Amino acid sequence: MTGDLNPWRRLRALAEWTLRWHEPDADRRMGVTRHAHRTISLRSDLTWEQRRCTILHECLHAEHGPVLSTHLARHEADVRRSTARLLIPDVERIGDALAWALSLEEAAEELHVDVRVLRDRLRWLHPSERHYLHERLAD
Repeated sequence: MTGDLNPWRRLRALAEWTLRWHEPDADRRMGVTRHAHRTISLRSDLTWEQRRCTILHECLHAEHGPVLSTHLARHEADVRRSTARLLIPDVERIGDALAWALSLEEAAEELHVDVRVLRDRLRWLHPSERHYLHERLAD
């Protein structure tokens, strides 16, 4: 199961924000947060997992507020790290999915996230989590 986090409820909690949809031809980005208009826009062709991950990612941008252009790269990394940790908090679930899956894509599907979020979660593992996965996957 995916746990208690529901990104759509988090969006609903942003009462003054509006969700919009955009076509891939108009903007290839999966999601866009526009603070001045208080809108979050998702690309219309996303999978269920991509929508779930992207809406949480964009909600975190909305919650943090506008960022100076000199801090954009660091802020984006922080949001990606937070998104991955919030959507996949349990390293044991990650270990189980990786142990039986034949690909990273299959593991991501089992964890109800897209591959990018799973890669981000693996990238920013705590050393103890990294050790656990090393031991778990050595079996």
